[in-house]
Amino acid sequence: MRLCLYVAIAQVANISAFSPSTSFVVKKLPLTSSRSRTSFPVRKLLSELSAPSSSSSLFVSLDDGLDMDMNIDLHIDVGTTSKNNDDSNRTLKPIRKLRKNKKNPLIAIVGRPNVGKSALVNRIAGTQSGGAIVADESGITRDRTYRNAEFLGETFQLVDTGGLVFDDNDALFAKEIREQAMIAIDEASAVVLVVDGQIGLTSMDQELADFLRKEITRDVPVHVAVNKCESDKTGAVAASEFWSLGLGEPFPVSALHGVGTAELLETMFESIDKKGSAVVGFGTKAKKLEASKKRLKMNPKKAMPGESEEDFLLRKHGIGSAEETVIRQYEEAMAAFDEEEQPEEIGIAIIGRPNVGKSSLLNSLFGSTRAIVSDMAGTTRDSIDAVMERPAPEGSDEPSTIYRFIDTAGIRRKSKIDFGPEFFMVNRALRAIRRSDVALLVLDATAGVAEQDRVLAQKISDDGRACVLVCNKWDAVANKDSNTFDKSVKFFREELPQVRWAPIIFVSAATGQRVGKIYGAVDDAIDAHRKRVSTAVLNEVLRDATLWQPPPSKRNGSQAKIYYCNQVSTRPPTIVVFCNDPSMINDGYRRYLDRKFRESLEGFEATPIRWIFRGRSARNIMRSRSMNGNPGDGGTGTSFPYPYAD
Repeated sequence: MRLCLYVAIAQVANISAFSPSTSFVVKKLPLTSSRSRTSFPVRKLLSELSAPSSSSSLFVSLDDGLDMDMNIDLHIDVGTTSKNNDDSNRTLKPIRKLRKNKKNPLIAIVGRPNVGKSALVNRIAGTQSGGAIVADESGITRDRTYRNAEFLGETFQLVDTGGLVFDDNDALFAKEIREQAMIAIDEASAVVLVVDGQIGLTSMDQELADFLRKEITRDVPVHVAVNKCESDKTGAVAASEFWSLGLGEPFPVSALHGVGTAELLETMFESIDKKGSAVVGFGTKAKKLEASKKRLKMNPKKAMPGESEEDFLLRKHGIGSAEETVIRQYEEAMAAFDEEEQPEEIGIAIIGRPNVGKSSLLNSLFGSTRAIVSDMAGTTRDSIDAVMERPAPEGSDEPSTIYRFIDTAGIRRKSKIDFGPEFFMVNRALRAIRRSDVALLVLDATAGVAEQDRVLAQKISDDGRACVLVCNKWDAVANKDSNTFDKSVKFFREELPQVRWAPIIFVSAATGQRVGKIYGAVDDAIDAHRKRVSTAVLNEVLRDATLWQPPPSKRNGSQAKIYYCNQVSTRPPTIVVFCNDPSMINDGYRRYLDRKFRESLEGFEATPIRWIFRGRSARNIMRSRSMNGNPGDGGTGTSFPYPYAD
């Protein structure tokens, strides 16, 4: 039957029923039958319906199809609507590129192809394992990639670039790689030109050096790193040939063993401080600390370097605050090495098969050419990070929301991947899933679902990451009508049962159609991924689920019994279910519980739920329970076996 409840309230406690300071909330509590509590699953627990502000009456329609006892809680919250209105009226600011932190300057690593730029970046950043892909093959790096590094207490970023050539016919994607390298040079506070010490000076090295000397050295310092100089004896001889580049002293280094990298960075810090291309004081932490230590150990009867005669006499006779000043300077120099608290970032991995439009989607989200795009499959080699920011609303103390998008290489079938650069490309892509919070599984709307898409969907679910299905190339779908959208959603739901809980967005990276909705889907996925539900509500759902469909049993008559459940963690939500024998809970019943929990609880639409079944005997369950009763009975009951013991 359809039960309609009409509630009209004119005035309560001298307050208008729908005044700005009053809110009416109708809560639909768990519905149970007056005859039995065993035949109706919970629909939506603790769902709240807000009354419209334009009406003078409250209308609630509840249709459950059966004659049931209903508990409806109608109450008035005074003083809460204004806060909710403020939250709803507080509009979100638009997404923008993350502003560069001036305290962390960029150092661009440039050079011709196959001289060891990526290896040098891995050496300085300390990312030999899992960093930039390194192989004895030219053209591995194409896009610019950023790595965080630290040296002498100074934090900075390294920008790895592809091999620079000025002739478009010399290498694949030469023009695009050059554009990416020029962007990195424009952003950098210093530039390192990497050359090959074993091959010697080449015409490409001379062309790059001439360009940097004429266009770049006026604003930022440029240093030459002669790579592949492992020997201390022959390294200086090999580096002497590069004095003719006109960029100052060449530094013999070895990206493989780390020889000479410290001297290169120390000189670079001095050049940055002298040029003023970074924030004032960058690169001077170690010098200030060393000078403050010398002042502490210096004989008070001797003058300090740079100290005036009057200050020396005052300090010598103990007059003034010279001693306190020295201690304060030492404490300030030590405090400069303390790490600053970094804001939390939301990691978003863009995953998919080759040539489905992952890099195009990244460029559309970033608003510029962040990654090289072409019709050739496998254009993207290494993982590319792009950081976006949503500023906090005005007048709020909330920090800005930072989104780190990770573009990955296309993942082919494992049988088609040979050991080599592609093997490491796939490993970087799979690692990007593990270090992300949300995975955007990009699908081709014109090609349907392939077996590799199902493999990737299962990988995302197994790693416990929130997921959003992004169907790209929606503009290329032919003969669309009013039913195409619904049919497409049904098709992808049926073809990808591994992530049947994931929301679906149909976009076009080429035209930007509905790309902006990805941010809202990511925010909802993050909330679901970090959602926590109280134990009482979980056990209420579990009770109704087990009453509707009892746990499986064996042919010998043994029956699986489920006692209670509890959420133990988030990211993803993990629920531990205690039962008598976990081996009797098959996969079908696990999927049934997952479905019933999603139907009964709101907020789990974009995240997997991890289920853990643990075996405990009924006696141990009763002994460990303290005044909790059975799951779902509201916490009543007595302890066992001595209810009246002290």
